[in-house]
Amino acid sequence: MSIGNLRSKFNELTLISADHWDYRGTSKSARDFVHGLCTYPAMMVPKMQREILDVCVSQIEKNAPTLLDPFAGSGTILVEGMLKGLDIVGIDVNPLAVLLCKAKTTIIDPNILNEHVIALKTLIVQSNKKEVNPHNFNGIEKWFTNKAIRDLSIIRNAIMKDNDITIRRFFWTAFCEIVRMVSNSRDCTYKLHIKEKSDIDNYDKDALELFSSTLDMNVKKYISFYAALNDKNLLRNNGSAYKHSVSIVLADATSYLKHSRKKYDLIITSPPYGDNHTTVSYGQYSVMPLRWIDCYDIDESVDDEVISTLCAIDNVSLGGKSSKKSITAKRKKVISKSITLKKQCDDIEVAANKQLNKLIAFYSDYDLFLKSISKKMSPGAISVWTLGNRTIAKKEIYMDKIMMELSEFYGLSFVTSFTRRIINKRMPEINAYTGSDNDQQTTMTTEHILVLVKEGTNE
Repeated sequence: MSIGNLRSKFNELTLISADHWDYRGTSKSARDFVHGLCTYPAMMVPKMQREILDVCVSQIEKNAPTLLDPFAGSGTILVEGMLKGLDIVGIDVNPLAVLLCKAKTTIIDPNILNEHVIALKTLIVQSNKKEVNPHNFNGIEKWFTNKAIRDLSIIRNAIMKDNDITIRRFFWTAFCEIVRMVSNSRDCTYKLHIKEKSDIDNYDKDALELFSSTLDMNVKKYISFYAALNDKNLLRNNGSAYKHSVSIVLADATSYLKHSRKKYDLIITSPPYGDNHTTVSYGQYSVMPLRWIDCYDIDESVDDEVISTLCAIDNVSLGGKSSKKSITAKRKKVISKSITLKKQCDDIEVAANKQLNKLIAFYSDYDLFLKSISKKMSPGAISVWTLGNRTIAKKEIYMDKIMMELSEFYGLSFVTSFTRRIINKRMPEINAYTGSDNDQQTTMTTEHILVLVKEGTNE
């Protein structure tokens, strides 16, 4: 592979138009195939990743490259990797993300899926005429009305009666969407904030009807994905399995990669751009539906403690541990590896001292992640990173520059970069201003894409 060719291919696309990577318009930003099965924070634009994959795969000489997304999220990159006929590996510490990834990447015969859908709908109708055994967990009556609890319990009980775990996972994705829609949490943020009492009292949603229509839509999306794979001759065993390998892992990426022996040829990902507590709260967004579903359907290793509190998932994510006690001299060493980070830490210490530990904690964890993943890249492996520059105390944190400086320590060479304006990405418009509890600041509106190559290839 030639770094020069890789750079040229990306630069040619960037020069097509000033807003090429923005993907404005319905057709360009549409979540086709299975990308729209369930809402998830900060979802990536499928067609953007499709275009990035096209460039990268065209420059990889290996016949069967392996694609890794260490922060898999809702699985956008993994799905696109399947459409390219790649071996795929996705890692995420969030059980909801793993559920979505497994549901989207598991092949189910459409005829069999439709049979199970009919049976599920029939059972739901029958159950609605009977006395319901309601689901229960701590705080359920705060977050759901009595009607919502009854409706969701009917659906939950019906799903759990299906004897096929792959089918249940598909059903759970639609169910998770409905849990979000009928909960008492406000829609304007991914963190859990209770609605006004008047809004709760005026609750008039029918979860049963919403689930039925959402499930129908999801089936159509899945069938289009199945047809695309079939047309590309990417299915085997009479259309019952994907032709290449799929691995979805529930784990902390740093720890998993540290102990894994596998090497990767292509890494495409969008890592968190700060700790979940003060950026996008993936954990709080996920915990409520996770309390409704049977988590053992997601993965046998799901720890009940992870969904026992609202912040447990966020606590185990990058930068989740940021107390003064946890910021050891060892963790502070990351500052010396990046001139940009050092300057920004100095600025934050003056403007919002209490936020300094959060910044150090995140980049200390992120540096350890880079160290782990760099060791698992094959010589010449291509990596593409979609990054966001968050704001702390109204100061932009230049993650793109910090990433470039840290990556040099691990043999990752810069190839090229480009930016895109965020048009349709699902993110809150404002976050609490972390320099003051009484202030707010807008979230990022631009993403930075870095293309790096692992040492061991030629210019």
